Amino acid sequence: MSACGSNAVPEIRLVQQRLPDALLVCAGTPGLPDTPRLTQGQVAELLLAYDAAHADCAARLAAVRRLNAVRRDIDL
Repeated sequence: MSACGSNAVPEIRLVQQRLPDALLVCAGTPGLPDTPRLTQGQVAELLLAYDAAHADCAARLAAVRRLNAVRRDIDL
């Protein structure tokens, strides 16, 4: 036995922490502005903004799904 501490082995426990299902779904695409006319530039900017938002959301949700899949494999 060491003079500096105990030889006891610490207990290691896995605690299930599942992410809420609400985090696995993206919100719907926002509607177009309530403007009678949009220029081609405004339309292009909106399309790029919607595409960027979707790509960000899809990438984040894919990471969350991978994390949940790993946790389910551990629980088996």
